[in-house]
Amino acid sequence: MKKFDLSVYNLQTKIYWSVMLILCLLTLGFSIFKTIEFSLVQFALLGGSLVVASLINGYKTKISQTQTIITANELVVFWGAMWLGIPGAVLLAACFSLTKFELAKKSPVHWLFNASVNVFAAFAAAFVFYTVLYYSTGFTENALAENPVDLAAMLAAAGLMWLTHLSIFTSLTSIYLAITERYLFTELWKKNSGWTAGVYLLGAIAALSTHYTFLSFGIGFGLFILPMVVVAHLAYKIHLRRLAQKTREIRESSRIHLATVEALATAIDARDQVGIGHVKRTQIYAVGIGEIMGLCESDLQALNAGALLHDIGKLAVPDHILSKPDRLTAAEMEKIKIHSSVGASILENIDFPYPVLPTIKHHHEMYDGSGYPEGLKGNNIPLTARVLAVADAFDTLRGARPYRPAVSRDDARRFLLSEVGTHFDPKIVDLFLRNLRHFEAKINAQGLSYQFDEQKKSETGKYRSEKTEQGYVEQIKSANREVFSLYELAKVFSSSLNLHDTLSLFVEKIGEFVPFNTCVIYLSEENSDFAKAAFTKGDNSLALKNKRVKVGEGATGFVLKKRQPLHKVEPGLDFSFHQLELVEEYTAMASLPLVSEEKLIGAVSLYSSVMENYEDEDMRLLETVSRIASDAISTALKHAESETRALTDPMTSLPNARSLQIHFEKEAGRAGRGGGTFQLLMLDLDGFKAINDNFGHKVGDALLREVGKVMRGQLRDYDFLARYAGDEFVAIVPDTDKEGISELCQRMERAVADFTLPVGDGKFARVGVSLGAACFPHNGNSLDQIVIAADKAMYVSKALRKQRRSPTAQPIKPAPNAHFVEDNYVLELDESHIISSAIN
Repeated sequence: MKKFDLSVYNLQTKIYWSVMLILCLLTLGFSIFKTIEFSLVQFALLGGSLVVASLINGYKTKISQTQTIITANELVVFWGAMWLGIPGAVLLAACFSLTKFELAKKSPVHWLFNASVNVFAAFAAAFVFYTVLYYSTGFTENALAENPVDLAAMLAAAGLMWLTHLSIFTSLTSIYLAITERYLFTELWKKNSGWTAGVYLLGAIAALSTHYTFLSFGIGFGLFILPMVVVAHLAYKIHLRRLAQKTREIRESSRIHLATVEALATAIDARDQVGIGHVKRTQIYAVGIGEIMGLCESDLQALNAGALLHDIGKLAVPDHILSKPDRLTAAEMEKIKIHSSVGASILENIDFPYPVLPTIKHHHEMYDGSGYPEGLKGNNIPLTARVLAVADAFDTLRGARPYRPAVSRDDARRFLLSEVGTHFDPKIVDLFLRNLRHFEAKINAQGLSYQFDEQKKSETGKYRSEKTEQGYVEQIKSANREVFSLYELAKVFSSSLNLHDTLSLFVEKIGEFVPFNTCVIYLSEENSDFAKAAFTKGDNSLALKNKRVKVGEGATGFVLKKRQPLHKVEPGLDFSFHQLELVEEYTAMASLPLVSEEKLIGAVSLYSSVMENYEDEDMRLLETVSRIASDAISTALKHAESETRALTDPMTSLPNARSLQIHFEKEAGRAGRGGGTFQLLMLDLDGFKAINDNFGHKVGDALLREVGKVMRGQLRDYDFLARYAGDEFVAIVPDTDKEGISELCQRMERAVADFTLPVGDGKFARVGVSLGAACFPHNGNSLDQIVIAADKAMYVSKALRKQRRSPTAQPIKPAPNAHFVEDNYVLELDESHIISSAIN
């Protein structure tokens, strides 16, 4: 209850209020004093009337579309004046006013003033009533009651009583409001006198009817009326309590129903990677637009429920389409379009008392008729659906989606304006944008403002989002991200044969679920107790690149040895044997073996600088992703091995003729783009057939391998050497001129000539080499042309050696543009070994 305080009112109000209170007290005092003249019957009647007045005080009826309220106040006052005289009218009016506790709680000052006016108006009205009776009929009793009077005089007195009470009450009240609230008295009086006059007239008619009823049945009729009123009042109060209880139950049921609907709608949006804010913000926008447009309560309720449920039909759309990060195909877009019709179908068995179904079904219709599902146009689209379309589109743009980042406020506004008349109703867009700040204030007040940093945080790995503390929305979003990521992982891995791409995607997907600062994928080395870092990402990637871990050594080595996942372990164990500078950098690690078809292919290790430990849920996610990735990595490794074998000579482990073709094309393309050249060397071993004939093919094969290593050792890292065929080799040497190639050939001849292969019993195998060089593009543009040119040069070199050993041989004419080293070899064969010596 508010404190009684007159200090907040102006002086005029204080004086006027005080005068009315004094008049009220004087009138009450006079009336109480006059009750001394009451008979015993009148006292009983007064007591019963006071009880009835207090009971029926709470019953009132409001006239529809007006501010007028009908109460029993006038009936009680007018009837009290007729049967109990002036004191009875005043006391009943006071009783009626004193029982209005609601007004007393809100404003004690106004309550006391209202009571004073009621008491004084009742006194004045009763006084006029008896004055008229006195002058018209000579009536002198203290109360009319059962005393007979002329009907005309009675009606005249009652009419003037009604008019007096109406005039005094409305006038005094209007004066009070005029001096208190600074309103114009005449306007207030006109406003208060309209429907009030009718209410007073009804009260007067009811009082006359009650008076003549008592005259017909006698005063004993009151003994019958009083218990009926009491019983009716008690029954009504019991009914009200039950009704209130039922109303509370209905409201609670409605609240639970709405909360359930909202939770389900939010869960559906979470499945679509949208989250809790979308439906609530859309609801604020849609209902706000409807209120400003002055829509009826039914349409507002339709917008309220429609905003919550507009995407429920997405239950029929596969997760991989909803979560697809790329542009949808035409077929996928058609699948998305079914969600509005499906949503309406899901809800059609719910008997909504407002138009929810058309709101949901048609919220993707376009104003120009190009929307779906029915291609409705203009005003043929339900108004609530047009409102929801604007609200949904704006909020969808403002939030991030898997296929795009969030759109700024200004860009979203520009989009709505650009689609006016084609996509959206122009009037609704105009109204929405003019009131956007008001809607946004509501959104911010409810803590639903747009967020842009979730994806950035998840990618940096610099924070920890505890799964146990996530809301159900985040858990649903996480679960559906997991499903989609596994689907995407399986789809991409099924077609990926490139090892680097496979490992890159694997690490990317790990990062979507499990935070890390550094991730390293180790692959086991063939016929070795080591695993090598094949892919690294994050901090210290360069330092950890090509890192080798011995099986059984450190945390990752333990995982490789036991084939068991490991977490909640000191990460420094992985760096205590090597790279000691990293021991203190990481605070948590997790490692998991990569196994495919029961074969260990490696391990994946995560390191964090901010987390205390990786949890069981992290390991579950890591294991789920790794299980799919392991098979893909194994397939990529097999493919890489097959590709290597296809391009590698199995005997010498040097590139083969096919690899030579590929490398030649790369070098030719590079030289063509830059206008450069490169040299091709043809190398043919001298005396190799004799090795096979004398020592067997195993020794010959071993000699080929070792001589290949010798020749490879004379080349630079970026030079290329391949076994071409038999005992022929080809080298591609870029960025070298004629003098450089001549010097290389001389070194190559000496290195091969100096190499000996022990074959047992103190014997050695040795060969020589003849070389010929050709230049791209001077000697040709294709591999065949260049090889033929270099081959000719090589045979010229070989023939020159023979010519020098045999002076009678015919002179040899070199091929055009070819050059060679003018050294030759003399082959001496004896029973113990083959001797190849250079003659300069």
